[in-house]
Amino acid sequence: MNWKQWVSFFLWILINPHLSLEQTYDPTTLVFPTYLHTYGIRKATRFHLFMFFQNRVKFRDPQALAVVRLQAWEDSTTERDDDEVTVYGVNSGQNNIIYNRSMTSLGVYGLEELGIQRLNRPHGIAANSRGDVYIADTGNHRIVRLFNPGRALKYASAIGDRGSSPGKFYSPYGVALDSQGRIYVTDRDNHRIQVLDKDNRFLRQFGFRTDELCRLISPTGIAVIDSSEKWNFHKDSFIVVIDSLNQRIQKLSLRGKRLAQTDALKCGYPNANLLWTAIDYYGQIYVTDRENHCIHKFDRRLKYLTKYGRNGTADKEFIEPRGITIYRRFGQLFVAEEAGAQYYWIGVDVFNFRARFDEKDKWVHLRFFLTEPSFITGDVFDDQNEFVTKICEQKFMLAGFQQDYWNLRISQFEPDPIDDTHLIQTEKYRKLNRVPPGRYVLKFKFEPTYSSYQYFFKEKQSEIIVK
Repeated sequence: MNWKQWVSFFLWILINPHLSLEQTYDPTTLVFPTYLHTYGIRKATRFHLFMFFQNRVKFRDPQALAVVRLQAWEDSTTERDDDEVTVYGVNSGQNNIIYNRSMTSLGVYGLEELGIQRLNRPHGIAANSRGDVYIADTGNHRIVRLFNPGRALKYASAIGDRGSSPGKFYSPYGVALDSQGRIYVTDRDNHRIQVLDKDNRFLRQFGFRTDELCRLISPTGIAVIDSSEKWNFHKDSFIVVIDSLNQRIQKLSLRGKRLAQTDALKCGYPNANLLWTAIDYYGQIYVTDRENHCIHKFDRRLKYLTKYGRNGTADKEFIEPRGITIYRRFGQLFVAEEAGAQYYWIGVDVFNFRARFDEKDKWVHLRFFLTEPSFITGDVFDDQNEFVTKICEQKFMLAGFQQDYWNLRISQFEPDPIDDTHLIQTEKYRKLNRVPPGRYVLKFKFEPTYSSYQYFFKEKQSEIIVK
C-alpha cells in the first residue's frame, strides 16, 4: 500500500469500528446446532410466529421457558429421536403459553380459555416428562397445573389463592420441579419459597425475613437440581434463586440453607437486571441479564465463568434475554428474548492458553481457562511440523482455571497396521526418553462433552523452546 491507501484504510477503521470488531466476535461457550437438526431455524422471530398463528398470537413480554422430553413422544424401537423435545414458553403480556406440538407445528394455551382456566400475567413455568406443566399465574396469585398428553395442553387444576399462610401465594413468580415431583415456588411478595409435594400439598417454606437460614427479598427466577436426577454429574442437590430486586443470586439447600451467594456488582455488572436461571448437567448455573443483553455463566459453587452474548440481532446476540432452560441430557439450551427465542448447543471456549518451559525443573507448564467441561487432546510437533508425541488424549477437565504439565518425555506409540504415520514421524525420537533441545509447537483440541462434540471443537496452540 502507498501512504494514501494506508490513510484511507485507517480512516475506514475509525469510521466503521464495529466492522473490524465483528471479525473477532465469535464466542463459543454456546454454539449453533447443525442445519440438519434445525433446518436453519435457530431463531424464532415475529415472522415465524405470524406464519403459524397470523395475528392471533404475538410476542408480548416473554418470560420463563421449560424444556422436557415427553414420554408420550418416546419410540422404544430407536434412540435417534431422543433429542426431540417439547419447549414451553410463557407469553406473559398475552396471557398464554406457546409450545411445540411436534418438531414442525406449534400450539398455544390461553387464547380461548375462560373463567378459572384463564391465566393472568403468568411468569414462571416448569414441566416433567409425564406431561405435567406448572405455571406461576402471578396475577391470579396461584399455581396452575396443565397436562399435555402428547400434542395439546389442557387445564388440570389450580393450587392456592391470594394470602400469606402456607399454601397461599402473593404474586408467585417462578416455579421449578425436582425429580421427585416436588414443586418449588418463589412467592415473590411474601418474600419466601414454598415447597409442595407431588400431590400439591404444602411441605415447607423458607426465606421470609425472619428466617435464620436465609433471607429472601422479592425472589423471582428459580431452578432446582437434586441427587436423584439421572442427568446430574456431581449428584448435587440445590436451589438457585434470584432475588433482591433482580440483583442477587443465591444457592440454597433443598431445605433453604444458604450455601453460596453473589450479586451483580461482584460480577462487574452493577446495572444488571437478572431475570431467569437454569442449571446444566454439571451443576453449572446460567442467568439471563436483560439490561446487559447477555447470559452470565457460573460454576456449581457460584464462581463466575464467563459472559455470553451482547446487544444486537446478529448471530450470538440478544435483545433483552428473558427465560432460559436446558435439556441436561444433550446440552440443548433455549433462550427467550424480547421478541422471540433462540436455540443453542452447549460448546466450549478457551481463554489465556499458555505453555511455558521451566528450565529448572525441565518440564512444560500449561495454563488455560475453560468455560465448559471438556475433553482435551494435546499433540506436540517439531519445527518441521512433524508429529513428535501426544501429551494427552480426550482428557476430561472441568470448567474454570486449569493447568497441566508435560515432562518432555516421548510417548511410545504402537504403529497402526494401516496407517504407520506415527512410526515414520517419531522414528528419530524412539530411543530418546525426552525430546532434544529445539523449537516445538503444542497443539491442543478442546471438545465439548455433549452431543455438540460431533460437530464442534476449539483449537489452541503455543510455541515453546526446549533448552
